[in-house]
Amino acid sequence: MAQVRVYNKGYDLDTGVGELLHTTTVRHAFGMIRRGVADPVVLAIVEDRIVPTALELTRQLSGAWVEGAGRRSIGFSYQAIHERDHWCCTYCGRSVSKTPPCEALLATVDHVVPVSRGGPSSWLNLVSACKECNNRKGARTPEEAGMLLRVDPYDPARSYRVGGHVEALPDAIAS
Repeated sequence: MAQVRVYNKGYDLDTGVGELLHTTTVRHAFGMIRRGVADPVVLAIVEDRIVPTALELTRQLSGAWVEGAGRRSIGFSYQAIHERDHWCCTYCGRSVSKTPPCEALLATVDHVVPVSRGGPSSWLNLVSACKECNNRKGARTPEEAGMLLRVDPYDPARSYRVGGHVEALPDAIAS
């Protein structure tokens, strides 16, 4: 069954820019639409049925939550980098995917400080990027390439988000 992308309020259908919150099943998506929690923004025909493939929440989701609370470490992987960055390119803001509609939106992981310059593979040096932006940046830093990071990389086990802003956890809680 197809997965449905759920975006925060403010998703721009024309540019594809928005905060991807998570993906869900078609069944759950229909429940969200019925309850008035979300509106369909992209529809597709799957097995002779019209189903949503992208939803936008009817209200802005914000607030405080602790990512990784109660855990000393978060499983580190390229998949986890994409999850942390909500499957959005941190340079252009477009949604990325393992199976994109075009090659330019293929999900890749970029080293902010390139490996050729001693950049480590860590939470603080890796970001989700579309293939187009990753190729454009190459083996340069974002500043050298004239590209800005929309969100600074962070370690989910040592930080929390408040209204979209990432803050460091106090040392007593983080350790």
